[in-house]
Amino acid sequence: MYYQQQPPPAYPPQYYGPRYGGCLKIFLYLLSFSIPIVGIIIGIIFLSRGDPESRSLGRTCLILGIVSVVIACCVGAGFSLFPFLLAIMEEMSY
Repeated sequence: MYYQQQPPPAYPPQYYGPRYGGCLKIFLYLLSFSIPIVGIIIGIIFLSRGDPESRSLGRTCLILGIVSVVIACCVGAGFSLFPFLLAIMEEMSY
């Protein structure tokens, strides 16, 4: 009788110690905040990896990218309203 050999059981990979240095993390955080689309892409890439450190790094980069977009929208809205606020304040001073 033919015996089909079973594949070995799949064990989750073992991770020992940090995979990413502090300088790389700071660089990726700064890049994520200064260029939001890059932060969102980096966040998605690192979130798709399996280890907890990569997922944490990806989540932080994604959050920084989204926060940067929100801050940029708020600042843009503030600058677009600034001339109108100046006109209103000028009329009130007469």
